[in-house]
Amino acid sequence: MALAFAGKSVAVSAISMIVRKSFDYLEKYAKAEGMKSVQERLERTLPQVQVVFDAIDMERIRDQSEALDAWLWQLRDAVEEAEDVLDEVEYYKLEKKVKTRGNKVSSSLYKCKRVVVQQFNSTFKAGTFKRLLDAIRKLDEIVVGVERFVLLVDRLDSCTSRHVCHQEVSNPRETSSFSVDEIVIGRDTERVKIVEWLIEQDNVHDHDVCAVNAFSIVGIGGMGKTTLAQAIYNDQRVKQCFDQAMWICVSNDFDVPALMKKIIQEITREGTNVTNFNTLQEIVRENLKSKKFLLVFDDVWNDERRPDWEKLVAPLKFGQKGSKILLTTRMESVVDIVERVLGGRTKSLRLEGLHDKDLLAIFNRHAFFEVNPDDYFNLQEIGKKITRKLSGCPLAAKIMGGLLNNSLDSIYWNRMLRENISNIEHNSEGIMKILRLSYHHLAPHLQACFRYCGMFREDYWFRKDELINFWMGSGLIQLSANENQRPEDIGEFYLGILTKKSFFELQLNKSTNLYEGYGECTNEHYVMHDLLHELARTVSRKECMRISSDEYGSIPRTVRHAAISIVNHVVITDFSSLKNLRTLLISFDKTIHERDQWIVLKKMLKSATKLRVVHIQNSSLFKLPDKFGNLMHLRYLYHSESQKKVGKYSFWCPCSIYKLYHLQMIQLNRCLLVSWRLGNLISLRHIYFSGTIYGFSPYIGHLTSLQDLHEVNVPPKCGFIASELMDLKDLRYLCIRCLENVNADEATLAKLGEKENLIMLSLTWKNSQQESDTEERVLNNLQPHMNLTKLKIKGYNGSRSPCWLGNTTIINLTYLYISNCSYWQHLPPLGELPSLKYLYLICLNSVKRIDSSFYGCERPFGFPSLEYLFIEHLPALEEWVEMEGEHLFPRLKALVVRHCKELRNVPTLPSTVNYLEMDSVGLTTLHEPYVPNENAEPQKPSLSRLKICHCPYLETLEQLNQFLSLEELHIEHCENLVQLPMDHLQMLSFLKHMTVLGCPKLMVPPATIRLPLPTKKLHVGSCGTYETCLVNSLCGLTSLTTLMLYGCDIAALPPVEVCKSLIALSCLEIVSCHELADLNGMEELTSLTELKVIGCNKLEELPVVSSQRFQASEHNQVVTACTSYLRKLKRLQISDPFVLQWAPLRSVTSVTNMTINSCRCLPEEWLMQNCNNLQRIGVRDASHLEFLPSIMASLTSLESLEFTRVMLIQSLPELPSSLRRLQILGCNPVLMRRCRKSRGRDWHKIAHIPDLRIVEDIPSSYSWNSYL
Repeated sequence: MALAFAGKSVAVSAISMIVRKSFDYLEKYAKAEGMKSVQERLERTLPQVQVVFDAIDMERIRDQSEALDAWLWQLRDAVEEAEDVLDEVEYYKLEKKVKTRGNKVSSSLYKCKRVVVQQFNSTFKAGTFKRLLDAIRKLDEIVVGVERFVLLVDRLDSCTSRHVCHQEVSNPRETSSFSVDEIVIGRDTERVKIVEWLIEQDNVHDHDVCAVNAFSIVGIGGMGKTTLAQAIYNDQRVKQCFDQAMWICVSNDFDVPALMKKIIQEITREGTNVTNFNTLQEIVRENLKSKKFLLVFDDVWNDERRPDWEKLVAPLKFGQKGSKILLTTRMESVVDIVERVLGGRTKSLRLEGLHDKDLLAIFNRHAFFEVNPDDYFNLQEIGKKITRKLSGCPLAAKIMGGLLNNSLDSIYWNRMLRENISNIEHNSEGIMKILRLSYHHLAPHLQACFRYCGMFREDYWFRKDELINFWMGSGLIQLSANENQRPEDIGEFYLGILTKKSFFELQLNKSTNLYEGYGECTNEHYVMHDLLHELARTVSRKECMRISSDEYGSIPRTVRHAAISIVNHVVITDFSSLKNLRTLLISFDKTIHERDQWIVLKKMLKSATKLRVVHIQNSSLFKLPDKFGNLMHLRYLYHSESQKKVGKYSFWCPCSIYKLYHLQMIQLNRCLLVSWRLGNLISLRHIYFSGTIYGFSPYIGHLTSLQDLHEVNVPPKCGFIASELMDLKDLRYLCIRCLENVNADEATLAKLGEKENLIMLSLTWKNSQQESDTEERVLNNLQPHMNLTKLKIKGYNGSRSPCWLGNTTIINLTYLYISNCSYWQHLPPLGELPSLKYLYLICLNSVKRIDSSFYGCERPFGFPSLEYLFIEHLPALEEWVEMEGEHLFPRLKALVVRHCKELRNVPTLPSTVNYLEMDSVGLTTLHEPYVPNENAEPQKPSLSRLKICHCPYLETLEQLNQFLSLEELHIEHCENLVQLPMDHLQMLSFLKHMTVLGCPKLMVPPATIRLPLPTKKLHVGSCGTYETCLVNSLCGLTSLTTLMLYGCDIAALPPVEVCKSLIALSCLEIVSCHELADLNGMEELTSLTELKVIGCNKLEELPVVSSQRFQASEHNQVVTACTSYLRKLKRLQISDPFVLQWAPLRSVTSVTNMTINSCRCLPEEWLMQNCNNLQRIGVRDASHLEFLPSIMASLTSLESLEFTRVMLIQSLPELPSSLRRLQILGCNPVLMRRCRKSRGRDWHKIAHIPDLRIVEDIPSSYSWNSYL
């Protein structure tokens, strides 16, 4: 417990450094008497403290000795107190530096300033050094107390519990090739993939006989790596493929001689007493040199000792060709070292969480062991909810199922449902125990960084820069003795290690915007698996805390880092007693008035004077308290708005903020800052800012530690560039706007060419009135250093590109974005940039021709590294010259051309391209790809995604049959397109997604269309008779999951036999199919979970049942007869409730989410029919809805109601107690008055709803998000 926080976080070396630094100050300034003996005693006693730290590396210390636990926390308090005082000393030194600098700037104020400095020095000595003396004496008093714990440590060291704990870390378990579970659930795809890799024949051209091929299974603890490996090991195809199979459990103790002996024992079935390592290697070599073997290394942890790996692998390289290694590990870093050592082919697979269905199968197998699950229907429903909390972890499902098997009682099961996953850890094979092993293998500084993440909510998206800034601000980054190594680099190294050891997973944001999907690195984020988040929360329980509900229990006084999203009087009172708080993340609910927010923060800051990190999120105007400037230790200040607000500024800073001399990172949204005061913050490293910096002056040039300047606007006639940027030599990121206010001389004085650390530069002109020659000279004089990797040029009005762009002066450039350079007629020779990977050419209005000069003079290749090329809005572009015999773009992966309506052809592309998009282009034909290297073997085109939209001159796409790797085909609004090779469509055996929209001239093929069997998604519409052929070609598409019919001229759905064959179809959208007269056949779509029926006029006419409210007896008969129809349907969106009268929709009982576009009244009987499942109801346009029915209170599962344009409803009925959200936008005044808080006549009906939003107007930024 406390050891993990105090002992390991406060290493003895750090304490020694603090002690030495403290005595240096005391000796220099205070000459304090009697402190020499204190220093000697501390130096003598600290080694004993180290003995204690080394001896009690376990979390059970509180259970074994509460006194030792308390002492460890007292030690941490004392060390941090001394650290804080030293930090205060440094603060005053920085303050003196700022004020002295001010004296030099203004000699007229010198005498006044001198008086201030003298007063400052007096306070500096009298107050600060007295606290430093007290802190050192307190530390000495506590450290001396370690002597009474040395004997206790000796006793703990010899006791069984310590031995057991040591065993847990050093060798937590022994595995074998025999699996307890005969059936491996949910891993069929992974199993087949790995088995096929193991048994496939090696390449006959691979003559490296000394290489060993390996497959690594990676995943966090409990994901089933060993179970999967056991199933593969025992697969009959694997057994028949290898002469010798061996299973070695490696675990933590990577003892090479011991592992050699295990291998020998597996081969000979006998042990060995040989101790000579060379002899052991020879035995292994002799036994394997004539065999094709499979060797499984299970549970590998060694990711550091490469020489040990080399010794282990050396005799294995003598095995027969085709020998393979299969290993399981929790860490990507193990995969990296194995790849470097083996020298053969390597492949890895990360095990993700199981799907809910598979996880439930494992859970039920253990929860209902030896009983019939059908006898416990009520428990099955609870079990489904429990498994959804287990984050796909099979071991957690197994353990939880085993626990619940002890009591098949709904009360017990519901209690376990409410409990946290950590409560199952008492099981001898508990998931938390297994995950803790990974935590214990981390170095202490990495443990501290991991624990810090325990205060964030589950599923939080950690941005790299944000997380590193958190760690830096909180003092978790160990600074390097190398002055050239930035703390940001060290933090990135920490994050890289934690990611490779599977504590984080790197993900890319999914986006439909290709500009966000390619080239930009800002969209990556890190996530932590739910179980690892629970581990972080568990091991940081006394150090980190998150308050997200009213029931949070007691707050330990030891808490250092806190995140608060529930603010009330009790929370404020509890946190006001935390004097050692270092991190405060606070999120204000929109219901809290802005003045109340100010009061809350003021009260919390009164005691929390040691804060290093303050992170504020709110949805209204916010003003920092005047006392905020007293946070002299603050390193990190962040404010963000949870929703966009009207007005220029939303965040106001007091003048005292400019006294935060330790501040390193500041991010403020829509805030007014004064530049000459901002220059006082001389420790600033990062400014992320949207707002106004008023009064630029030379003072911002004093921020010499700055790493980035974003969105810097240059006011007219200020000489900003010369005075501000000259001395900022450490800049990594620089964005300058309004460059029309800069002249050529100022640009030269910026000395961008000398900033060797600069890696990203953005240069922007706005509304420039300068002459072209002036802008050309400015841009030429802003030549960056050759180390630059990312460049953006926007709004430049020069007619020529800068002389330094496209030659060898910026050879490291990987990313180039050029936009709104309206007078460029010729593109620079960008093909000569050897490292360029991403190129964006946007809004270049005068470029008519792309010719050989664009490719550069280097032959035979142009753009040797380019992977992504985007060309958009070049309205004058008519010709793109193809270089005959030249091999351009040898590594190109994606080409996007948009809004170039005069461009008729694009060059022949290399076979490496896997994404091609042509949108609003005058394209007449599509070329077949070429092979980049003429000496290479013929390659099949790798194009996997093709998108062609709004190409009016395109008549045929017969070349499609050449792109056999296509997975996605999107053709839209090509009004003159006549021919698609549909008779060859079935040859596209990888095709999964197909869209054909708005191509009315497409000819019906003479032969029957047969879509590829792997097709998963089909979107078709507005293609005349062609669409009918496509719809009728669906038979047998057992993989089809999504069918979208938009504007199709069809009178009926596919025939019943076709619908029956669509066994995987889960989503069906039917939009604006005006001739569709019934829904016959839909009842056969047994897997359907999502349905949208919008704008189908004939379906919205009054159907066979002549009244919306048909007779109850008839209704019951229909429901009873059709209960098997659409049993899985969960989400439904319709334009009018009349659609519900058509079979089979009128019999549905399983819907959870329902959206209606417009209606006069809600379908009461249908709602009651779904009352047990219905959770969300939304009406997009309720302007004709006159009332809500009284049955609303009977919808006992309802959680959310959303209405827009409520013009006629005058009052609300009783609403169910289950309702958690009610939103009425565009509410009429009468209903608004009745819903007033505490006073309205309907308030008592909605007072229980936590998320309540009833407003008279519809916000301009509002967009309806349907529940589908």
